[in-house]
Parts: sequence; C-alpha cells; structure tokens
Amino acid sequence: MGRSEASRSRSRAVALWAAFALLAGPTVSAHAADGVAVQFPARVLWVAGQTLVVATDDSQSVSVDLTHVAQDQYQRLGLDDRVIVTGVLPAQGSRVVGTSIEPLAP
Repeated sequence: MGRSEASRSRSRAVALWAAFALLAGPTVSAHAADGVAVQFPARVLWVAGQTLVVATDDSQSVSVDLTHVAQDQYQRLGLDDRVIVTGVLPAQGSRVVGTSIEPLAP
C-alpha cells in the first residue's frame, strides 16, 4: 500500500468515525484497544457471506463484518430491511466489526 493509499484509508476511517459519532450520539464510547463502539440505525443494501452493507439515514454506505454476529441475526435479512447495527469501528480499518444486528420495527 502506497503512502497516499494509507492516507486515504485513514481519512476514510476518520470520516466513518465522525459519521457514526454524529449518528449515534451518546451511544458512542471509546475503547483504547478495540476502537470506537458504535450503534446506529440503517437500511440493508445487501448481505453476502459474512459481509453486510447498509445505508445510514444520511445515505452513507457502511460495510459491516459479520464474523462476530450470530448468524440467526442476519440470515433472513432482505433488501431495505431496517436494522440497528451495533459494533466496533477499529482504530485501523474502514469497516465496522459487527457484534449485533437487530431488526428495527417499521
């Protein structure tokens, strides 16, 4: 990875963190080793394997790693389903590592 690519990756991570901080308000808390805890409402764009891509209420696309989410929480999700995503935004990385995906009542 070149210097400019690394810089862009860090910039994207910071932008994601800022977006989550604005969306989640008081539900965001810092964890020194793990990154930033996040929780936000979103709409499902697609699910493939252990990756979920959602759109936030302000139309930001967010990739969620489902490795640490129980499969029964996401196996029946469909296009445009509303969910609450809970997870961690790692200090190094541009994806949310999900811990919970809960359906949001319509």
